[in-house]
Amino acid sequence: MIEAKLLVGRFLKLTPSPAQGPTGAAAPYVANFVPVVCPRMTIQESSKRSYNPLKGGFSQRTSNVVQGTNQAPNKAHRNLKWLPWYKGDISETALDTDVLTGPMSGCILTSYTRAGQATVGHVGTVDVVPNPYDPATVNTAVKAVWNNFATNHPGDIVGGFNPVGLTVPAHPRAVDDDSWGQTWGLFTTDGNFWAVQVYLQKNTTDDFRIAAVHQVNSMTLVQLQNI
Repeated sequence: MIEAKLLVGRFLKLTPSPAQGPTGAAAPYVANFVPVVCPRMTIQESSKRSYNPLKGGFSQRTSNVVQGTNQAPNKAHRNLKWLPWYKGDISETALDTDVLTGPMSGCILTSYTRAGQATVGHVGTVDVVPNPYDPATVNTAVKAVWNNFATNHPGDIVGGFNPVGLTVPAHPRAVDDDSWGQTWGLFTTDGNFWAVQVYLQKNTTDDFRIAAVHQVNSMTLVQLQNI
């Protein structure tokens, strides 16, 4: 699974798919499940970063994340998809390889079966949306869509989690060129959930230092029916 390649202290060169704005009319807002075609990606072999004598020379390493799939049977754990979050909707994709999503600020991530397919979703709640949308109305709508699905199809619910919830340890402190601290959610095809804490590096848009990786327990079914 991909978490084996998310090594603390390693840098990832990765361009996440951007978030999408609300898809429904402003009022009354109607939320939906939105299937997303996510490009396949793979983590390449790591390479040494630029020489820094203050950090032991070439002690730091970077892995590029590029589009494509590593077809080698012993390299399948390098493959992933990035699921963008949709503000006010539930973006979803098949769990046919490990899936990363984020950055997280409190949205619930869910794992379930739809139309016979193992699927994962990002329930896109918001703090701020452009006018004329109202965040409270948008959040009420998207939560209702999920809660109705989870209540009416309890046997299809695998689990779910909040990567920035109270059960997840605090984000490690920033060091060196760390800039924006982010948390990503990770679904692995073996059914586990993970919080991946990273720092975007100063003056970059695609260079992240992995600060911590935590396995996260699932919420209960009752909790997932009442998010």
